Amino acid sequence: MKITLLKVEEPEKMSYTLQVLFIIAPMVFAIEENVKSAYSIVKENKRITNRTVKTVGSSSLMSCSQACLRQSWCTSTNYDFLKRSSEGNCEQNKHKFSSINDDIKLTDESGTTFTMFLKGCLMTGCLNGGSCSFNEGKDSFSCSCKLPWSGENCERVASSCSDLKKRDPTAASGNYYIDTDGEGDLVPFSVYCDMTYKNGVGVTVISHDSENRTYVHGYEASGSYSRNIHYSGVSVSQLASLTRVSSCCEQFIKYECYHSKLFKGGIGWWVSHDSIKMAYWGGASPGSGKCACGMTNSCADSRYGCNCDKNDKVLREDSGLLTDKTKLPVKQLRFGDTGHTGFGEYGYHTLGKLKCYGVA
Repeated sequence: MKITLLKVEEPEKMSYTLQVLFIIAPMVFAIEENVKSAYSIVKENKRITNRTVKTVGSSSLMSCSQACLRQSWCTSTNYDFLKRSSEGNCEQNKHKFSSINDDIKLTDESGTTFTMFLKGCLMTGCLNGGSCSFNEGKDSFSCSCKLPWSGENCERVASSCSDLKKRDPTAASGNYYIDTDGEGDLVPFSVYCDMTYKNGVGVTVISHDSENRTYVHGYEASGSYSRNIHYSGVSVSQLASLTRVSSCCEQFIKYECYHSKLFKGGIGWWVSHDSIKMAYWGGASPGSGKCACGMTNSCADSRYGCNCDKNDKVLREDSGLLTDKTKLPVKQLRFGDTGHTGFGEYGYHTLGKLKCYGVA
């Protein structure tokens, strides 16, 4: 394992950046399953004072080291083999790595061996191109992961763009791979992460093939016009998983109408990802049978819950955000009432990208 931070200097110069004269040696303990390999700083005839939490008897320096490694809090040991006894004194110490500096130096003590263990990623390594370095904030060695990898050893891909942004606040907008179900059966997939929208929370954006304003004409019967939505490079199962791991999702939807009804008489609807017919529009409450204007009593005709249901010779529109993440994304659009040649009926539909954010 390559350690890039280590540098040997003069004896009197010791600091937490590992610019020390200590001998750096790998120590491998395989006697018990819960004892792992570790790198250590070993200095003979030296001890650290005022940091001992527990003193136990140990027959050797190795057994003393093993005892320390079994304790998550144990940072170092002072081991003194007693010549008149079969066991030596093993002092288990707890301190920050930065305790070994110019202010708190090791003291001379003949026959005592000081050993400090460099835990963290120096033991386990970093995967997927990550690098192991000393983290002053955590006072330990930790992995610096290359995006989109994260985790203690850079072993996992973020579950969403919000998850990625949470792990790396400096992450910029761009294309990333995410894995919405972790150890599950779904494979990671590529998404666009907008790291500025929604106050920079990290928004996962999924494109599809029906985002452009699309003309609807010549379909008179209810739902006779049908448009299936195909999302780019992602399955319905992956999309459903994304909505589950996100706290919020939204999708803009709009219908422009000229003498074409939307909901009156059951003319139009949209279909959820789980194939359920949905008879409400963006900006309205689920199950209301209304559009956004119907929620505020501001529709073109107060008798109806949508502007388009006035059904007159004026180009109108109903639009807004769909926000029920349990039903998103939109799987299909259905319209009608655009086939009567005498009225010149027509419509346009527009469906925005799926956008999910927050960590559920």
